Amino acid sequence: MFRLSWAIALGFTIGMLVGILIVTRDLSVSNDIFKDGVAQARTVDQTTDKALDGAAQLPPANDAIHRGMPQVVGVIDSLTRADITLGSLGEQLQALSTALQSADAPLQGIVAAGQSATEQANAAATPAASVAETLVDADTKARALGPLLDQTLALSQTIDSKLRISLLLPVIGN
Repeated sequence: MFRLSWAIALGFTIGMLVGILIVTRDLSVSNDIFKDGVAQARTVDQTTDKALDGAAQLPPANDAIHRGMPQVVGVIDSLTRADITLGSLGEQLQALSTALQSADAPLQGIVAAGQSATEQANAAATPAASVAETLVDADTKARALGPLLDQTLALSQTIDSKLRISLLLPVIGN
């Protein structure tokens, strides 16, 4: 009986030790899972902090966009006016080109008339008058081009300054 009680006591002791080992192992696994959960919670917390920091930067960026919009509209308006001015300038240059081309033939007539001065002196009067009228027209058109070129210069300077202002605005999205 003594042996039997020792055997039972030994059996319970071994069973108790095995139970303690199993509980200890389960606690170790639970502890690892808990530590992993804590690490993931820290990562989520850091990500949330970064997201909140990014959200805090959105209103200033939005304000910058709204403040910069008039400059963008101004640049577009200046470009539209410059396009119209350049179109007008192109028409004036075409007219000047036509005037200069029409002056070419009478000038050649003057050169030919100069080679045979006696016979061609009377014939040169008509082409010379035509050249004079054409040159007066060309001078008038060239004088009309002066203000257009000044206006183009002013518009290009306006566009340049507005583009420089636009370059100072913050870049959004990166």
